[in-house]
Amino acid sequence: MIKEELRKTLLTKLASLSDEQIISLSFSLTQELILLFKHLPHLQSQIGAAYLPLRNEVAPVYQELLRSVPLILSYPVLREGKMAFGMAEGLPSGSPWLTPPYKVVEPGWCLVPGVSFSLNGGQRLGRGKGYYDRFFEGKTGTKIGLAWSGQLKENIPVESHDCHMDFIVTENFCWDVKQQKHIKGK
Repeated sequence: MIKEELRKTLLTKLASLSDEQIISLSFSLTQELILLFKHLPHLQSQIGAAYLPLRNEVAPVYQELLRSVPLILSYPVLREGKMAFGMAEGLPSGSPWLTPPYKVVEPGWCLVPGVSFSLNGGQRLGRGKGYYDRFFEGKTGTKIGLAWSGQLKENIPVESHDCHMDFIVTENFCWDVKQQKHIKGK
């Protein structure tokens, strides 16, 4: 299955989820994400990059996440046609781009939405615009893919410019791509 066919199939599948299902999946994903940050406490001292979800996109419940883990979050901004990250002055708003005012920052780690992910190798299929792929060029920060388990595929067609994840978090588990194992609670 080529990229466009897979993308279309999975976006249709996501669109079929009810608002209640998206909310439930997002709360469960948040609990797994809290587990990951407790397992990787060094990330808590770095500025992180989050995202402002699109409709029918599983995303962390940021209030719940920040209540459990002390994180500094930035959000996507569009600058001269390229994605960067900004820290909101006040409550973050917008979708998918942060609404001004904000201060542009360089995150040390990034929560990355995707249409699909592969656990073996951390391949990511995005929405086809390449914003995340271009942002990650030449960067070494930790990349954490977030998705509903129904978005995971064994094989995803990738190209040389496609970014790969270090961790993948779903509503059911945290996966360390390099170690090829689940991250479990203490």
